[in-house]
Amino acid sequence: MRIRHLRYFLVVAEELNFSRAAERVHIEPSPLSRAMRDLEVELGVHLFQRTRGRIRLTWAGEVFREEAHRMLTFMDGARTRVRAAASGYRGRLRIGLTDSLAQPRLIRLLALCREKAPLTEVQIVEMTVSEMVKALGHGQIDAGFTVHAGLNEGFIKEVVWTDRPAIAIPKNHPLLSRDKIPLTELALHSLILCHPELCSGGYDVIRRWFGEHPLPLPSISQYVSGHEPMMMLVAAGYGIGVGLESQITLYNHPEVIIRPVTNDAPSVATFITMLDQPPSEELSQFIARAQQVGSTATI
Repeated sequence: MRIRHLRYFLVVAEELNFSRAAERVHIEPSPLSRAMRDLEVELGVHLFQRTRGRIRLTWAGEVFREEAHRMLTFMDGARTRVRAAASGYRGRLRIGLTDSLAQPRLIRLLALCREKAPLTEVQIVEMTVSEMVKALGHGQIDAGFTVHAGLNEGFIKEVVWTDRPAIAIPKNHPLLSRDKIPLTELALHSLILCHPELCSGGYDVIRRWFGEHPLPLPSISQYVSGHEPMMMLVAAGYGIGVGLESQITLYNHPEVIIRPVTNDAPSVATFITMLDQPPSEELSQFIARAQQVGSTATI
């Protein structure tokens, strides 16, 4: 089984069309189709169901797609690790980053790691929470940062720092008459939120705020991919943005005013999540440094 055949298979599985897949991998459709049949013969299963010029994955094909992803990730990781070793690194940590977290504390943590453990390579991979769960289970990452509080079974969570929520409000909005915004007032306005699939941790936090009081979840004006487009839409008057203070303040906009939330909305913990098993020495040190940054640094 050749690595390029795995890459070919994943493209065909995505396109479900040999002509389009062949264009993407820069070969003719006929040799691509033969390569897929050779792969099926080698595995002893049908990966595709072919009917009237159309193809779809069989159940065996669905399973093999996940395994092919895992094998290619392993091979890519092996290449990266070998190259890092050649550059002088002696250890490696692969850290998932979810919920659009990219805050000053994380910058300070990575700088501290470079200072204290210069021979340990730290790789940061952006992903969703569901991708993080799969990556942890497949051994593709060592740990992940998230604000999602619901990951328990099979995982260990360590709080590394906490944040206060904040509201992004367009200039001249009536909410600006308050120094702090209560949830009861926020519930009356349309919100701009990060998409629940892309930032499921943040969405879970906001849903719990309103569910615990209880208050109805406000209407959602738009979902966005991160804080930068959120601030753009808030500035244009499309709604009120909700996020973490450390995040929202990174994206200042002259037409947007940031207000804190009253204490009816609790502070939000950022967790580092890992499998429920003893961490490596490198990971233990990384967690300790993260907690050190969280306990001493200001936003």
